[in-house]
Amino acid sequence: MSNQTKVRANNLNRTAKLAFYNARQRQGDVTRIAENTDYSVSHINNVIAGRRSVPQAVANEMYNISRRRMRVS
Repeated sequence: MSNQTKVRANNLNRTAKLAFYNARQRQGDVTRIAENTDYSVSHINNVIAGRRSVPQAVANEMYNISRRRMRVS
């Protein structure tokens, strides 16, 4: 994979990381993100649904748990 086609966390803003995660999310991820970031499950659900802004810690965790997954079509 060339450097131009790699998706790097440093180059993505918080909303781009949310979009990246949404294409790759799986069951149980919300609980895992909540536990790793010390936010509540309901707050994470609100962030994913777009009702709350995306904190940087949550965006990074979303990216980290979904970065090696295939995109769901």
